Amino acid sequence: MDRETLLERLRGIEWDDFEVKEAAGGVPKTAYTTVSAFANTSGGWLVFGVKESKQGFEVVGVPDPDTLQNDFLGGCHSTEKFSRPVEVRPHHFLIDGRSVLAFYVVPARRFDKPIRVRVDKAWYAYIRVAARDQKCTPEEEGRFLRDATVDTFDAQLMPGVGFSELDETSVRWVRGLYQSRHADRPLAELSHADFLDELGLLQDGQVTQAAALFMGRRKLIGRLKPAGLVDFRLIRLPWSEEVPSHRYDDRLLCEGNIVETLQAVLGRILTLVPNPFALDPVTLQREAHPPEYPALREALVNLLVHQDYADQHRTARVLWYTDRTSFDNPGDSFVALSAMLDGGVSDLRNPRIARLMRLIGYAEQVGTGIATIVRTWRAVDRTPPVVVNDPGRKTYGLTLSWARVPQHDDAFWKAHIGASVSSDEARLLAWLREVGAAPRSSARLATGATARATRAMVEHLLVNRLVETVDDEGEVLRLAAHLRELLADEPFAPQVAPQVAPPVAPPLAPPLAPPVAPPLAPPLAPPLAPPVEALLRLLQERGQLGAKAVREGLGLKDRTHVRETYFQPALDEGYIEMTRPDTPQSRLQEYRLTDTGRSLLATLHGAI
Repeated sequence: MDRETLLERLRGIEWDDFEVKEAAGGVPKTAYTTVSAFANTSGGWLVFGVKESKQGFEVVGVPDPDTLQNDFLGGCHSTEKFSRPVEVRPHHFLIDGRSVLAFYVVPARRFDKPIRVRVDKAWYAYIRVAARDQKCTPEEEGRFLRDATVDTFDAQLMPGVGFSELDETSVRWVRGLYQSRHADRPLAELSHADFLDELGLLQDGQVTQAAALFMGRRKLIGRLKPAGLVDFRLIRLPWSEEVPSHRYDDRLLCEGNIVETLQAVLGRILTLVPNPFALDPVTLQREAHPPEYPALREALVNLLVHQDYADQHRTARVLWYTDRTSFDNPGDSFVALSAMLDGGVSDLRNPRIARLMRLIGYAEQVGTGIATIVRTWRAVDRTPPVVVNDPGRKTYGLTLSWARVPQHDDAFWKAHIGASVSSDEARLLAWLREVGAAPRSSARLATGATARATRAMVEHLLVNRLVETVDDEGEVLRLAAHLRELLADEPFAPQVAPQVAPPVAPPLAPPLAPPVAPPLAPPLAPPLAPPVEALLRLLQERGQLGAKAVREGLGLKDRTHVRETYFQPALDEGYIEMTRPDTPQSRLQEYRLTDTGRSLLATLHGAI
């Protein structure tokens, strides 16, 4: 962070990776909880010598910067203060003659998390949520501890569970795909049990978690993941930050194994994406699947390969809106976005499940999923995918928009700025206009090109002063100021492609055997998630509230997070209701407990 970037941050609000402290009397006690939160999440900047007021931020400086810096860094490296030493990088700025200290807290390795801090003789772990530090619940600490182990969950044996608890139909389906791709391997004569033993999925007569999840009977899956593997919801409305008046138009809760989930969800996807007529250039036969299908299949496979199956409180979700489709995963990625785009990533949460997907042809090469999705979405000229990885909340989200970003042709750029811009560079500029600012590594989401080609595009745009960097490392890009001003009055309305309209005809052929669809029934009731309980408690204490009052009561600022993590699950389960259900986007909209919600609180906590 350079001086100008710091000043620009101070003109805004506290972000999830940026916090200020006055520090007039030394290191503030709350500074160390922020260090824990940054280290357990994605890192962040902690600034001393800045005072926050209702009017904004005021630079007041610190009286003795050297002593303050030494004391703070000493605390961060002390095992009497933290469970492990925390790496912190100091920076010293002079602003209007006042000393300001800025410390970058480096995110901890997953094997070192959670980073706990000593507070009043007790040890606590924190994560960063919006612009505040949130104490980890036991479930959140458990997620960190599971991901810190060397032995993966899917490699563990299930004592007392043998081959008889696997679904034979699913086993046959896996063997059929394996044999069709590996005809040269002499496994065809083996029994089902010996076949699984050869693949490392059955050991000493006991099945691994990978085998159980991939091919287990319904009863076994119910023990492992009682809330289901994937919750697919069809919502025939455009996405909105406001909570819709209805929960969904159709729902497919996949309570079977991974094979059954693949079949059911991919079957549903093919009924939602019509297949325009197109010929294969080699066979001259009609293409079997829509052009978007490879990206959607990879997104679903990623959801099944990377989720935290040991988490009993959360379920992977696919939310299908008319203008976008989101894949929400209970489990963060262990690698950065740049490594995902490069492919070949080997640091996996469930390596045995990933290997089996590859062996049956559902993952061509480990670690290439995101790269395939980006290339496919670029080929069909869609708005670039959005990837949000949150190591603190242990979540990973992928959003595929069905819109097309308006692009100006080369003649527009020559007329206005005298520079020539390729179609890929124009796409990159349109993407930056939409997102505001983004790391260089994310630029490949827009271009769909190799790292080398994307670097060349970025350098060309920098030389022509169409983009600029906003940090001293030169890693964060945004449109140049004159270009932001030029495009300010240009219309920006992405066109939603007609492919997302309700289908007219069923698909020509499914990619799998006839889907074994789980029943469209409500899920088994999972334990009440802490965010939902917090919302119910707030409404119980204060009565009906509007969305803004709820965010203030919870100490949160992120509207999307509150909507998806608090409001939507509570509405889905019928614990709360809208006071104006016929006008869900009304500025007067409020939320209140239902009889179901009050009864649930009484059951859990004794009385209302």
